[in-house]
Amino acid sequence: MSLRPVELEQVVAELAERLTGAVAQKAWCPLPRLAYVELRVPGKSILLCLCAEGDLARVSVADDRFPTPGEPAPFQRWLRQELTGFKLQGARFMEAERVVAFDFEREDVRRRLLLEVGAPGGLLLLSDTGRVLMLSGEGFAQRRGLHPGAAWTPPEPPPLEAREKARGQPSRLAPQDSDALPYSQAAERLLGARDKASRSETIRRRLAQPYRARLKRASRTLDKVRAEAARGPDAEKHLEVGELLAQNLYRLKRGATEAVLTAYTEEGAKEVRVTLDPKRTPKEEADWHFHQYRRLLRGVEQARHREAELAREVAHAQQALAQIERMEDAALLSQAEVLQLPSGGEGAREGRPFKEYVGHGGARIWVGRGSEDNDALTFKVARPWHLWLHARGVPGSHVVLPLEKGQEVAQEVLLDAAHLALHHSGAKGEPRGEVSYVPAKFVRKVKGGAPGQVTFTREKTFVVRMEPERLERLLKSRHAEPPAP
Repeated sequence: MSLRPVELEQVVAELAERLTGAVAQKAWCPLPRLAYVELRVPGKSILLCLCAEGDLARVSVADDRFPTPGEPAPFQRWLRQELTGFKLQGARFMEAERVVAFDFEREDVRRRLLLEVGAPGGLLLLSDTGRVLMLSGEGFAQRRGLHPGAAWTPPEPPPLEAREKARGQPSRLAPQDSDALPYSQAAERLLGARDKASRSETIRRRLAQPYRARLKRASRTLDKVRAEAARGPDAEKHLEVGELLAQNLYRLKRGATEAVLTAYTEEGAKEVRVTLDPKRTPKEEADWHFHQYRRLLRGVEQARHREAELAREVAHAQQALAQIERMEDAALLSQAEVLQLPSGGEGAREGRPFKEYVGHGGARIWVGRGSEDNDALTFKVARPWHLWLHARGVPGSHVVLPLEKGQEVAQEVLLDAAHLALHHSGAKGEPRGEVSYVPAKFVRKVKGGAPGQVTFTREKTFVVRMEPERLERLLKSRHAEPPAP
């Protein structure tokens, strides 16, 4: 489980005592609920780890960090722009609310970095007036009702009985004499290795998922193709019957349902009972069997070619799965970008096929990077209940609002997404435009169409009057340009 209250108290007290005055040099946010801040003290740098991930939640000092996948997250950019060069003024643990606060200051400008440990768990950066500059954590903004610009309020504390029970649990931290920061490093030893192992296995599953799906599909198809390739004897049977009928046309009567004919084989003459279609003439019956022979023969030949292709596909998938199983943790963690995409389907691409913006209330808005990325966003990343938007009547990026299942979209969030849809389309720069939106499950790829070309049904369309201030706010949410203090 995550750090206990007594353990958080030990770690935070140690950090407040030993690191006050340290200068923030750099920051990383490789995952939505995981951040690192590099603090410089005389003679060395300290890597402060802040994790709000469920049972792995902790404050600790780490020896190394998770690699940052792909494009930096907005929260990482805000941390770097807002904290670089700031001095740590103190740290405290709010036990009732399970919040850890780090106060930074530079030239009378103050910033506060918060870690909310309890569910839903997340990271926040506050201004000197206590307002949210940026926050991070999947679903965190919606569940906490926070968004950039909102005043931060502490989360609701758990019941007193639960707090007292948690408070009564003993510390598991085991400081070592060689540790510069004994409790903080012990906290990382307690949960850091489990964190890496857990995420490594998740990455392994995500990487293997498309190959497992491909292997299952190819194996199932291979069984059918092999059955088709084995129909050679059926084709020969039709040929034999067709030749026998052609040799005995004069003996056959139209309208008959069967005929007994003599076939001459290597074993000698034998009688063969042939079923006839009364609607066909004798010649049509013979021709039908010849047609079936040719059809089955073509099918057998095609199936044999397809069988070889599928066998190679199965072998490739099996080889890829074997390689993934052999990957070590370091190699797996270097591909941590797959953790930022939903599981399911054909798996994740290398890097993200979309740009992420932060809308009203902290809502995430995904905008496709290009034609092929539009396809990946709409058909691989987006879930059926996500809301899909597109500028009407002009080419442009696909836009997706990753809503929770059953969640209604707020009007302000819809307007934010519509502004981005128009800005990333052929209507860019126009004072107004039309935007269509529909659940992603009603969007279909145009058969044989160009990348990004889709059709959709059950859409709703509305006219958007562009608001420059709104668009500027949205664009800054991606590029992390902080407002003037």
